Amino acid sequence: MNCSNCGNELTPEMFSSGMCFSCGCSTSDSEKAYNEQQDKIKEEHKKELEQQKERNQKQYAEATRNHMLTTGYNFEGYTISKYHGLVSGECVLGSGLISYFEASIANTLGTETSGYSEKMKNAKQLAIEDMIRQSVALGGNSIIGISYSISNLLSNMVGISVDGTSVTIEKNQISTNLED
Repeated sequence: MNCSNCGNELTPEMFSSGMCFSCGCSTSDSEKAYNEQQDKIKEEHKKELEQQKERNQKQYAEATRNHMLTTGYNFEGYTISKYHGLVSGECVLGSGLISYFEASIANTLGTETSGYSEKMKNAKQLAIEDMIRQSVALGGNSIIGISYSISNLLSNMVGISVDGTSVTIEKNQISTNLED
C-alpha cells in the first residue's frame, strides 16, 4: 500500500508508528483511502458478476424457450449435426387428501378427476423442463425420441419420468441455383 499523500510505499514499521516516514502523513488516511478503493473495486466486480449472471440467465431462458421437442427421431427441414446423449426429467406427485377423496368419488361415478388431471399436467411439464435443462447444459438445442413413463410409487403417489436424446439441429439450406 502507498501513502495517500506522497505515494511512497508504506512499510510495516510505518504502520506500527502510525505515520509515513517520508512526509509525516498519518497512515490511517492511507488505510482509509486503500479500503475505500478496495470497496469500490469489490463493488464494481460484484456489479460485473451480476450483469454476467443476468446475461447468462437471458441466454439460458432463450435456449430453453426455443428448444424443439419431438417423440419422433428427426425434424422436418432440419439436420441433426450432433448427438449429445440421453436426457431425462422426473417428478414425483403426491395426491393429497382432497385430491384422493375427489378421485375416489370420480372413480365411483365414472367421471374425470380434474384435480388429478391438473396435477398430472403440471408434473409432466416439470419433468419436461428438467429434461430441457439437462439438454441445454449438454449443448443441445432439441430433444428427439421423447417418451413418458408413469409409475405408482405408493398408494397415493405417482412418479413421472420423461426421456429423450439431446441433439443439436441445424436448419437445412435451400438451394436456389436453377440450371438452364
